[in-house]
Amino acid sequence: MISLESFSQLLQILYSAPLQDERWEEFLTLICEITHSKGGFFLCADSQLGLSVRAQGGGMVMDSSDLITYREVYAPKDPLRSPAVLRGEIGVIDCEELMPPEELRRTEMFRDMIEPLGLLHPSLIMLTCSIRRLEAISFWRTPEEGKMDEESTRLLHLLVPHIQAALRIRQVLGVTDQRLKSAEAMANASETPTFVLSAKGKIRMSNTAAQSLLRNEDGLSVRDGILIAVNRKNQVELERLLRRVASAGFSHLDPQALRPMLLHRPSGAQPLILQTSPLPSTAPFGEHSVLLLVTDPDRPANPSDEVLRSLYQLTAAEIEVANGLVTGYSLQEIASLRHVSIGTVRGQIKIIFAKTETSSQSDLVRLLSGLPRSRTLP
Repeated sequence: MISLESFSQLLQILYSAPLQDERWEEFLTLICEITHSKGGFFLCADSQLGLSVRAQGGGMVMDSSDLITYREVYAPKDPLRSPAVLRGEIGVIDCEELMPPEELRRTEMFRDMIEPLGLLHPSLIMLTCSIRRLEAISFWRTPEEGKMDEESTRLLHLLVPHIQAALRIRQVLGVTDQRLKSAEAMANASETPTFVLSAKGKIRMSNTAAQSLLRNEDGLSVRDGILIAVNRKNQVELERLLRRVASAGFSHLDPQALRPMLLHRPSGAQPLILQTSPLPSTAPFGEHSVLLLVTDPDRPANPSDEVLRSLYQLTAAEIEVANGLVTGYSLQEIASLRHVSIGTVRGQIKIIFAKTETSSQSDLVRLLSGLPRSRTLP
């Protein structure tokens, strides 16, 4: 029988520091010890952040190469994920109802990734299953350990609402933590090229990613401390944009005010996408400062709803489908999550192809993965 002391210890770890991944690993490891499981993985697939292993515990460790292999080869045909998504239930799921062990043994992923670790019996907790995010914890046991016993399964059921509460706390604390950091420190931590400019384009601050972008001189350059567009026509547009955003009459309520700007590059690569916003006069960069974010579509990032609407005129339904593709769902899974037919999803993807001038799902995901994104906690 699971002791009250063990259960209390699990909750103490879970709620003590939800932002610290090492505490989640400690939490999973303790569950593995209590349930006599070989190991556990906390996976998250997110349209903003991609696929990640948030934590892993017990005797198994998935290194970066394993994660890459799973993401690129096996995630779309994970024998347990797709049935779980189509089932649409949150909580502890009996994996044998998703796929009997003898069928699991015959799958490619089992032969290549699971069997070499000496594992067979999984237990699954589905925490989030939406078009934009999938969060799940899996525990694995050896053939000798057998299927997780009823007492251990009851423990997982008891823990589900607490894990979900900890995730909500993580989200709130994460947003607060980000706001407390200085603007410059956050900029340097970001992979998005970020500039703070005067109304005339003088660079008042640039992060590491921005400096790397300037060294390539492919679209943007710097002359006498002034940010300039290599393309003459774009330079006129950039100067006009900075003056408008820095002006006293600028208003965020103007629907045209924050429209992104496309900046063409001599290399012929996809145009850079520029987004601007005025900074308050209280900011430490001087009056009439403009924040400029630069996105390179040829570098991994994730789609922002507003950019998808503005640049490609995608509808709300098409944006959801696009996010589903970036999250890594199959067409059948997207249809199930959106409660529509797979024919409807196929039709929406054809429209998205036309609007984005792409011709395949891989091209579309590559394009979407290079668009500006809002910051989301992993």
